Amino acid sequence: MLESLGLEPVQQQAYEALVDGAVTVAELRTALGLSAARVRETLAALEKLGLVGRYPGERRGEERFLPVAPEVAFESLLLAREEAIHRTRRHIQLLATRFRANATARDPVDLVEIVTGRAAVIQQVDQLQHSATREIRGIDRPPYANSDPDRLDPKTGMMPVQAKTMGRGIGYRVIYDTHGLETFHRIDTDIEACAELGEEARVMADTPTKLLVADDRVALIPLRSAPHEMASSVVVHPSGLLDALCEFFEVLWARALPLSAYLAGRPNGAGDAPTPDEARLLALLTTGLTDQVMARQLGVSYRTFQRRLSGLMERLGAGTRFQLGMRAASLGWVSQPADGTVRIGPGPGAGERA
Repeated sequence: MLESLGLEPVQQQAYEALVDGAVTVAELRTALGLSAARVRETLAALEKLGLVGRYPGERRGEERFLPVAPEVAFESLLLAREEAIHRTRRHIQLLATRFRANATARDPVDLVEIVTGRAAVIQQVDQLQHSATREIRGIDRPPYANSDPDRLDPKTGMMPVQAKTMGRGIGYRVIYDTHGLETFHRIDTDIEACAELGEEARVMADTPTKLLVADDRVALIPLRSAPHEMASSVVVHPSGLLDALCEFFEVLWARALPLSAYLAGRPNGAGDAPTPDEARLLALLTTGLTDQVMARQLGVSYRTFQRRLSGLMERLGAGTRFQLGMRAASLGWVSQPADGTVRIGPGPGAGERA
């Protein structure tokens, strides 16, 4: 655990043995199973780091070694490591500035990179998310390279790398294609898990391509326009093409319908907010999925789905699905899209980041 502060394993073991009560070389030899020379060498290293103090033995007894209190001993090491990280980050920012300054002079071939092979695509997706400093933007649609069970959190169904990235303050805005909701994602697992971590999600039918963008710095798109599997992708570095992809996402984002906004009130469950089941139902109604698919997403029969929908419409005093959307928006249960309209699913006859 303390290796990140520069301690060797044996040094950590020696310090912990001192914390547990060993104070002499003989006692440390017994606790650690090391030679006297190795113990003294380790103690000397800990003294140099300011983690251990040496004291003469009572009445010419064996000298004693006492640990400095952990909260005091490691504070300076933590501060030094934090300062080193800050210096490294500043140097990386300087390199990034130089990289951007020289981008216009590069060969156009260097502005894009072809990644081939499913494993390489998965690795690039992870690297792109880890590299973000502000925001990840994505268009989520099949096919998925990260669809193996061992690539997903067994409880939530989401990619652990996204949870870690959001945990360090990186925002996510994702447009989910309805086909992905029909075949891959579930409202009650990965969509809700992402929403609870702060992901802003919207939904759209027939999105033109998959897309993943880290900040305004790098993007990842499929090499082929309509692949059956994610076997190759294009990494796009700062260029006019990257600017176009960023603007392309924003245009689609403005047209897409809110999804996570319907789940925002889900934990409340109070009388003036949607219950968890109602929040999921409202979220699904924005997707344009058929009633049969929405029932499957909720894990209920078609008849139960119809009964829940009728109950929600009755509760909000809505005679049509359009009125239901307007009433939900007026109550603050959902956010209205940019054009000011709220569209709720067409009814029974309707048709991962990587």
